Amino acid sequence: MTDAAGPQPTLQEMLDSAHGGGSVVVAEGWGQGRATYGGLVGALLLAAIRGQVEREAREGMPRQPLRSLTVSFVGPVAPGQAEVEAVVLRAGKNVTQGQALLRQDGEVAGAALASFGAHRDSALAMAPEHPMPQLPGPGTVPRLPFIPGRTPDFFAHVDLRQVAGALPFSSAQTSGISGWMRLDAPPAHFGEEHLVALADAWPPAVIQMLDRPAPASSLTWTLEVIDELEGIAPDAFWAYDVTTDTARDGYAHTHAVLWRADGTPAAISRQTIAVFG
Repeated sequence: MTDAAGPQPTLQEMLDSAHGGGSVVVAEGWGQGRATYGGLVGALLLAAIRGQVEREAREGMPRQPLRSLTVSFVGPVAPGQAEVEAVVLRAGKNVTQGQALLRQDGEVAGAALASFGAHRDSALAMAPEHPMPQLPGPGTVPRLPFIPGRTPDFFAHVDLRQVAGALPFSSAQTSGISGWMRLDAPPAHFGEEHLVALADAWPPAVIQMLDRPAPASSLTWTLEVIDELEGIAPDAFWAYDVTTDTARDGYAHTHAVLWRADGTPAAISRQTIAVFG
C-alpha cells in the first residue's frame, strides 16, 4: 500500500514532479470511485513524456505541440507514492513520439503514448463535422456541486456546468452530455497537461441511462489535440459535447469535442468504457 500521509501536493506540483521523471506523490482528494481520476493520471503521464522529450531535444530544436495522447488505465492508481518512467521512441524534425509508464508497488497502473508534431502549412482546413452546440453563457449555468461522499472527490478541483443530458443513474433516454468546464484553481500558464487534466472530467455519458448506481471505468482514452493552445486564459471556460456511439456487452464507446469559448475546436476525445451494470 502506498503512503499518502503528509501535505498534499497541488496539481502543478504533481505535474512538475512527473515532468522531472521518477517519484511522484499522487495527492488525496482526486479520487474517482476506488481509483484516482483518469484525467490526472493522463496528465502525469504526458508531463513525464514531455519532460523526457525536452531533456533529449537537440539544441535549437523548436517545441512540437501535442497532437495525440492515448492512455491505457491498466489498474487503479491510489493516492501516495508512484513512479513515472518515460522514453522517447523517435525524435524527428517534424514528429516526435514517446511513451510513459506509471507504476505503484512495482505494478504498472497506467501507460501512455504521445505524439508531438510541428506545424505544417497545408491547403486543407476542415472543421469537425460535430458542430459546437448552442450553449447559454457559462455564467448563467449553475455549477455541478461537490458533495463529499456523493460526488467524485475530484469534483472539488473542476468547475463543470452541465447544459444538456441527465444526471448519472437517472433512467434517462439520452446518452450525451454538453456543457462548460474549467479548472477550479487556474494555473499560472494553461498548457497541454492542464487540458488533459480537465478533458476527462465529465462522468461517462452512457451511465445516465442506468436506473441504479453501477461502477464504470475507462479502459482507454485518446485525446487528439487540433488547436495549438496558444494564448489560453488560465481561467477560461471550455465547451464540451460528448456522444455515445454504441454500448453493448458491458462496454460503451464515446467521442467528444472540446471548443474554446469563441467556438474554435480544440480537441477530440475518444473513450472505451467498461460498464458494470
